[in-house]
Amino acid sequence: MVMRDDMGMPRPTEIGTREAKFAAAPDLKERGDWLCVNVETSCPWPVYPQSFEFADHLMWIIPLTQEEYGGVAMKVPKGLSREEAEGLMLRFLSVLSWRERSGIAVAHRSGGSMPMMMGLNKKLGFAIREEFDLIDLACPEEEGPRIALALMREALSLNHHGYAFLSYWRVLELAYPVTKARVDWMQATLPTLKGPGIKEALETIAAQGAEDVCRHLFESGRCAMAHASGKPIINPDDPRDALRLYRELPLVRMLAERAIEAGFGIPTPSTEYAQHLYELRGWKQVFGDDLIGRLLSGEGPREEENVDMPNVSVRLRQRPPYPPMENMTIAGLDVEGAVVRVAYKSADGLFEMRFRLDFGEERLHFAIEDGIYGHDDGSVAAAEYRREFHRFFRDYFLNGELVIVNSNTAETLSRKDAFLPTNCYVELDACNADIAKAQAEVDRRIAAQGGQNTSEPA
Repeated sequence: MVMRDDMGMPRPTEIGTREAKFAAAPDLKERGDWLCVNVETSCPWPVYPQSFEFADHLMWIIPLTQEEYGGVAMKVPKGLSREEAEGLMLRFLSVLSWRERSGIAVAHRSGGSMPMMMGLNKKLGFAIREEFDLIDLACPEEEGPRIALALMREALSLNHHGYAFLSYWRVLELAYPVTKARVDWMQATLPTLKGPGIKEALETIAAQGAEDVCRHLFESGRCAMAHASGKPIINPDDPRDALRLYRELPLVRMLAERAIEAGFGIPTPSTEYAQHLYELRGWKQVFGDDLIGRLLSGEGPREEENVDMPNVSVRLRQRPPYPPMENMTIAGLDVEGAVVRVAYKSADGLFEMRFRLDFGEERLHFAIEDGIYGHDDGSVAAAEYRREFHRFFRDYFLNGELVIVNSNTAETLSRKDAFLPTNCYVELDACNADIAKAQAEVDRRIAAQGGQNTSEPA
């Protein structure tokens, strides 16, 4: 997603300096017991600092700069050892590696009273981005899935095909420790695999005369790389071995991904996108499994059944909040089959948003043309709300990503992928003119009141 300035113009994505990093996030200047993990990665790394919570601890994405490595930093809290803090950061990197499907290797460790990174003697060849999307990060609590994600990060980070093969195979063994169960699962899964390099890998194996793909991967890949007491043996000086492993690596990598998904219930990014469960994930906790089950079956809610609807804030990712959309209260709720129509209003009742929770389709439905309503009572607040509507309209049509959060807990209730307008053209200058016109009306009303803004804060 493109980050934009206050006028909706794209912000430049370029590597800044060490000073710019601290200027963008003054909290990084706060003295403490900082621990930093410097990384080398195959995925684009942010150029802006980014704070986030992982496993109930505050961490920072440290951007790549002209002088230093990028990475992750954490001010070690009381009650947590430095080893435990580093372990949390490594767990986060493994989750991030899974989401990005890219290797993230630890290059150095640093820290001190400030989050100082190691110097980087490199000026060209960087892959960069504005920031990561860290909403709805997986955070497994059990040891098995944690280790599986760590092994995937290790495998994706290695530039040695043989060792990468071994790390992927260890994922398979972790997900399916019993040999027969693992072989049965592999044989059932192999025909369903798709993706870059899969067809070529199977053709390479067939060309070697191997009829049992699973046995071939085990004997000519896993065992040949791990042992030297039998045949075959991977010879580091034989380019044919390196080429064969390179060609077969996509197959075992895809098997490892599927094993994490099937064995540990952690969906791949492609499955997440296809199922879009993130659109209603938080609302399911609000309504509860029992009620949702009755909605899906057609039974519906029971007479006088109540749902404790939280106050919500509707936002767009990477954009400043819109005051009338903050801390809204429930204004109406209607059920039709598996669809729940919801209306929320501002505290003063001058602003309302409506959307539909479709539990049958796992979709949050929102249309700006009939999802936002305002009442102009002549107040300054009403004029300010009109200005914020125009700002939201501009930002939403510029591929805004809708996010609904619980105002009390800050937990994400819903999120949508970037909005893609169809059959229309977004004229940025016209949008900004509408915002300026609305601001002029705000100023006029304030002046009419003698220069005092008497409206209540949203």
